[in-house]
Amino acid sequence: MAMDYGSQGPTATAISIVFAVLTAVVISARLFSRIYIVHSTGLDDMLMVVAAALSWAFIAMTVLAVNHGLGSHLDVVLAKGPENFLTYLKIVYFSSIFYNATLCFIKLSVLALYMRLGDETLRRMSIVMMGVIACQGLAFVLTCIFQCSPVRGAWEPAMVPGPKCVNINAFYLSNAALNIVTDLITYMLPVRMILLLQTTVKQKIAVGVMFSLGFFACISSIVRMTFVPSMLVSTDPTWAIGPPMYWSVIETNIGILAASIPSFKPIARRYLPRIIGEYSSGARSYPGASSSRNFGKISNTGGEWAGSMPLKPVHARDGVTTTVITSRGDGLGDMSKTNSGSEQSLVSNNGRITQSTQISQKVENSRS
Repeated sequence: MAMDYGSQGPTATAISIVFAVLTAVVISARLFSRIYIVHSTGLDDMLMVVAAALSWAFIAMTVLAVNHGLGSHLDVVLAKGPENFLTYLKIVYFSSIFYNATLCFIKLSVLALYMRLGDETLRRMSIVMMGVIACQGLAFVLTCIFQCSPVRGAWEPAMVPGPKCVNINAFYLSNAALNIVTDLITYMLPVRMILLLQTTVKQKIAVGVMFSLGFFACISSIVRMTFVPSMLVSTDPTWAIGPPMYWSVIETNIGILAASIPSFKPIARRYLPRIIGEYSSGARSYPGASSSRNFGKISNTGGEWAGSMPLKPVHARDGVTTTVITSRGDGLGDMSKTNSGSEQSLVSNNGRITQSTQISQKVENSRS
């Protein structure tokens, strides 16, 4: 019996388990935030739940593949018998389907979130990209499923008569390259809007963390791609597939984490208000108002609200200036005042991002 020297299986298994648990925590926190705090879910949440389920299926395939030889040297795998090797090939076949489907739904979820940011140009670009990603994902998944004719030829290459298969090497390389391109486009779409946004330092840090994780997912995909060429020509394929497989696990799950960061804000507001510079009551006083009154009550759970409030008159040289603040929206997140006198929020409690407050002034002549 061959000795299993230097197996990469334990590394792949450990990474898979860690990210399976991390993704479970992230998705649970996201759903808790949306359902129990915000009381509102969106298309992006539903798509991300599907992505997480597909990611767990991919992780399960990875762990099963390790049990049948992934990360071990080929002679060790073959020593366990031909049936074990055929089972390994079948598991790898299904893992490629789950991997490509996971990436597709992650990007669709991110783009669905962009559509709620209130920027019309970004919304239109997101719709176009969703069409591109959906077509790309469908093409990749169908290619994985029907890469050979008959289908079982994908895991039974020695069948008689021999199966007719696509050039799987060319497919893997083009698949990796196109995924990297669409990843970069997806994460860079809102950069212009974010750069123009006037917001607090804490929010800028939060946005920076989110985009850093998104780009780390892109980097993970690039790292994975560097292993693919050598894997495709290796005479020890069960060993060579180890690194690209666990980097695929890292790539997909980091993508899920990055896309879920905005949903953590309501949790931080309720349980860790000092981190985001708010008080748990959500009330906020506006300068210039009477000390006994606040400008309404900003609910942590969102909801339709509207109101106007006259501020204390200030006697000018030629008359009385009265300032009236009017506002209407669908619930507020953190707001930051811009130089133009309007206020905008980056992420609202119910997922609707834009919020504006208009301040108007009128001068009343005090002389009769």
